[in-house]
Amino acid sequence: MSEVNKEFSEFGKKMLILAILALISFVLGIIAFTIPAIQYVNWAVLVVSIVILIIALGNIKTAGEALDNNEKLNSFRSKIIIALILALIGTIFVTIGWVSILNIAGGPDPGSPGAIQGYISFGILILIGLVLLIVGGVFEIIAWGSLRDFFKNNLSMFPEGIGKNAEIGCYLMKLGAIFNLTFILAFVGFILRVIGYFMMSKLKDLE
Repeated sequence: MSEVNKEFSEFGKKMLILAILALISFVLGIIAFTIPAIQYVNWAVLVVSIVILIIALGNIKTAGEALDNNEKLNSFRSKIIIALILALIGTIFVTIGWVSILNIAGGPDPGSPGAIQGYISFGILILIGLVLLIVGGVFEIIAWGSLRDFFKNNLSMFPEGIGKNAEIGCYLMKLGAIFNLTFILAFVGFILRVIGYFMMSKLKDLE
């Protein structure tokens, strides 16, 4: 059990880092409105966050193996990975499509039949990207639900308060993912995610 606690403690430490990086990304995003070049720094922060999350999934994998390949932990890990892949591909599609449409619109003949065909083609690419983002969001919702179920069903494994905080943190992450799917309420989702990260970071006290 000490090995399991160690893995969850490491997972909690990474959740704290992700919470801090999310706040940094938010501040950089605001600054980028006046200094566009800052957006590149923000992208770097996003990449670091993804890397840390992937490493954290390694802690979950090890903990799951120590707990006889726990189904809920394995489900969380696999579905988060799928969500990340779909979100990455979806973001690439949307970005390429949007930039291409802007380039066509700013070109020498934005109203030509070829340009209109380009609008349609890249518009379809954007729609495909949005669908991938939505499907990825659904996988993320399911993933955090699985992790919440794990903590909910195994509260006795953890000291009083720590397991409950982790369970609530997972619930907030799930709610955050749901709000993100609405797009217009994504800011609310962001706030819930940050709080969720901080609550799950309590797991670091297991060590």
